Amino acid sequence: MMNPASPLTSNRSRQPEHDPRRDRTAHKIRSLFISTLSHGLIIFVGMFFAVPFLWMLLTSFKSDKDVFHTPPRWLPHDAVRVEINGEEYPIYNVKTEDGVKQYAALKIESGVAYFVDPAYPDVVIPTKLQQGTERVAELVEEVSFRWQNFPDAMNRGSRPGVGASFWVYFRNSLVIAFFMIIGTLVSNTPVAYAFARLKFPGRDVLFVIILATMMLPFQVTMIPVYLLFNDTLGWGDTFLPLIVPAFFANAWDVFLLRQFFRTIPEEMCDAARVDGASEWQIFTQIVLPLSTPVLATITVFTFLYAWNDFTGPLLFLNSPRNFTMALGLQDFQGQNIIIWNQLMAAATVFTLPIIIAFFFAQKTFIQGIKLTGSKE
Repeated sequence: MMNPASPLTSNRSRQPEHDPRRDRTAHKIRSLFISTLSHGLIIFVGMFFAVPFLWMLLTSFKSDKDVFHTPPRWLPHDAVRVEINGEEYPIYNVKTEDGVKQYAALKIESGVAYFVDPAYPDVVIPTKLQQGTERVAELVEEVSFRWQNFPDAMNRGSRPGVGASFWVYFRNSLVIAFFMIIGTLVSNTPVAYAFARLKFPGRDVLFVIILATMMLPFQVTMIPVYLLFNDTLGWGDTFLPLIVPAFFANAWDVFLLRQFFRTIPEEMCDAARVDGASEWQIFTQIVLPLSTPVLATITVFTFLYAWNDFTGPLLFLNSPRNFTMALGLQDFQGQNIIIWNQLMAAATVFTLPIIIAFFFAQKTFIQGIKLTGSKE
């Protein structure tokens, strides 16, 4: 019989008891650390995409002089102005014998500014802006967003002399994107349904051949396609070479739609067949209504491609009146005098439809991506 006072019994009694609360606290601390680290990493990576966009957005609100301010400033600044005799003039902090005064600059010529006191606008005070190494007057600035840059940019365009403004480019891009979306949905959905549900000889081999076309780069087919549309069909300088190909199915969208259609239970289609429904009725009344997520995904992808496409319009469009936004921005940047704040304003307008489209379709878009990759 073991003695209760033996060393083994005393060692057991001295062992610490398991504390569940300590484990829960340690788990919370570990989860908080992992969550903070992962969110910090996401924010750090996201800054590489957010910073250029923020710089473009803020530059679109700057004045002509503030764009080239040294050192660069994030927030847009503009001169504080005062109205004298119906006209606005910038305010300067001017060093005088009586201290620093705020005067309005009527004009500046050859380093000499002609100031007036806003309270006594009839007395003109000529002053040299630079006296030795000391600057006598400094422009008074404040944070100011110049919204006028947006209508100025959209009304101007890259070729104002021919009546082609960015509003025209915006309309052209919308027209092309709209018809490309219609063509993509109309042409790809029945083809994808045939590969997903119908059984016919050589179906799998034909599907592999279609997927193989994805390996063919556009640069290989660019010249034959140009000769076909421009010389043979005479569609040069029109939207047809950009729109018509969308009404013929492409491998990527067929593959994406086929994978989603295969996730729809076959039992539903069999039940419809028993009730006497045709394949067209099954496709239009059962499969398509259940395919809203993937159709939204295809719509977003097609819109992004059509809206951002630069090579296609550059290849087929020659007249400035037919330019898209992407082509118009490049043409604007290639002018002899670049108005950077207006260029950034037009680029912001070019980016907004993409953000708005993804914002409204975000939930459905992500759901379509998830369901397309799920197993049957």
